[in-house]
Amino acid sequence: MELTLNKQWDLDSIYPGGKHSEKLKKQITQLNHEIPVLIEELQSPLTPQELAQHIQDIQHVALNAFQVDEYCICLYSDHVQDEDALKLLDQSNHIKAKVQSLKIELDGKLGELTDKEWNELLEDKTLKSIRPFLLHKKQKLSEQLPQQIEEVINTLSVNGIRGWEDHYEQLLHRLEVPVEWDGETQKLSINEAIIQSMLDTNREKRKVTAKAVEEVCHQHEDQFASIFNHFAGFRLDTYQLRGFENTQKELYENNRIQEDSLTSMLKAIEQNQELIQRFTKRKAQLMGLEQLSYYDMYAPYFTSKSKLTYETAADIVTKQFQSFSEEMGHIADRAFNEQWIDAESRKHKGFGAFCASMPIEKQSRVLLSFKGDYQDVVTLAHELGHAYHNSILQKEPTFSQDTGTSLAETASTFAENLVLDAAIQLAETDEDRLSLLEMKITNALKYLSLIPAKFDFEKQFYEKRKTEKLSANEVKNLMLETEKRWTKNQLEEYDPYNWITISHFYSSEDSFYNIPYTIGYLFSNGIYALSKTKGKGFANEYEQLLSHTGKMSLEQLGEKFLNQDLTEEDFWQKSIQPILEAIEEFEKLTEKYV
Repeated sequence: MELTLNKQWDLDSIYPGGKHSEKLKKQITQLNHEIPVLIEELQSPLTPQELAQHIQDIQHVALNAFQVDEYCICLYSDHVQDEDALKLLDQSNHIKAKVQSLKIELDGKLGELTDKEWNELLEDKTLKSIRPFLLHKKQKLSEQLPQQIEEVINTLSVNGIRGWEDHYEQLLHRLEVPVEWDGETQKLSINEAIIQSMLDTNREKRKVTAKAVEEVCHQHEDQFASIFNHFAGFRLDTYQLRGFENTQKELYENNRIQEDSLTSMLKAIEQNQELIQRFTKRKAQLMGLEQLSYYDMYAPYFTSKSKLTYETAADIVTKQFQSFSEEMGHIADRAFNEQWIDAESRKHKGFGAFCASMPIEKQSRVLLSFKGDYQDVVTLAHELGHAYHNSILQKEPTFSQDTGTSLAETASTFAENLVLDAAIQLAETDEDRLSLLEMKITNALKYLSLIPAKFDFEKQFYEKRKTEKLSANEVKNLMLETEKRWTKNQLEEYDPYNWITISHFYSSEDSFYNIPYTIGYLFSNGIYALSKTKGKGFANEYEQLLSHTGKMSLEQLGEKFLNQDLTEEDFWQKSIQPILEAIEEFEKLTEKYV
């Protein structure tokens, strides 16, 4: 008899009582007390040895604050209209601002050190494992404003850029979409409506829902345009104060990638757009259409006839992880059996999927909505790839756990490939094989066409915003023009409101938050391709690579572990090649259907 797995996550084992947890309340109170004390102590004269001890204390505080924030995000995602969870998230945002002030104070202290004191600090044995972090800090100090100004910017950001982000989230999640179908009108949350418009098997229903989403966005477009303008305006004002002429400078730093590498990646993607768009043409032919519309892009033409149980999905993921790495399989097994995962579909649950790290407990928590198809299996693999990555980084000091989004996507995409490719090879029927192949290509299309278009749009928006605010109509037109150019005008209809419904445009912590997913996807593809030539022993090398993602740039990792130069197009072309081969295979296998 198959063991039934619980599809709800266990948050109480981390903070008993959840949003009413006394442990959580105590930790928040303690952080609010400890951070100002540490800030005050950093303002006193300190020897390098004393500063080394303070750096250890700062790491401890930062780790606790990070876990509180991750936990509060989980609570909020559990029910996005829960006012208590929203208040806790607000408290966490204030703590994050205080941690940032603490880090600014540390920057100031590091900047005061003489060369002799700096060398003494670097030689301290207790800081050996975070030496790369300290060296990177020292390098960045020359680009920062005077400490007092950085502290003012950070303080103002709580009710500035972070406030606009919060306002956006609240407004978006309170939208209701009335969808009329079969003579009845059903009110859906914005998340439910977006999912239905993308994935419903009935094309007419997808279209009706998509148009209903458009109408609701149209009714609120001026409000969202105002938020978007103010959000970007705050970021641009900060860049101007810091003397950043290139609006992508923060993107490069946060994602540990050089401009030359990103430029080479985008060139490689652009050179392959015509072949990539051949998939769009073939899918339109299969559906009996002249052209696809935006609400057709994610809806599969081929579907597996059988639905998977959650337990079967868990078995597939765990076995494939185990086949590559014993430790990877162990993490997946723990996740399913210790209730790390919330896979239940329910109203007011957060949209999409994510993995949150709980570093103090050396655990993770995963959110998604499992409906029983192979895409859900791939999503599970993706998020549990993050959990595996977390388990490796959680052994590292706090300041060596921060990877940036691009490198954070490395293990997740690798795990996704591991499970999806195995499923394609094991498919028993042509229809199952085509279903999985279509899924692989559709996922790739997001990274190789749709996200680069959004990055292009965002770059242009920020350049225009330097001189003036853009009206809702101007933002819509800019988005439409950019997406048409990147997709070679292959779609009949385009979504003019992606800039409203995609929250990545409104991340206060990470600028240009869409393109890092493409960087991580292709970097991981390159690693995955290498793994297939290395055999079983590559698991240890792979774990070593992941353990260095908080210490090295993409270029350094590429050179050390892959013997590749990421500033050259060749690496990115190799990473795209498996997708091009999949498209050619899809075209060949579907010839008899058109």
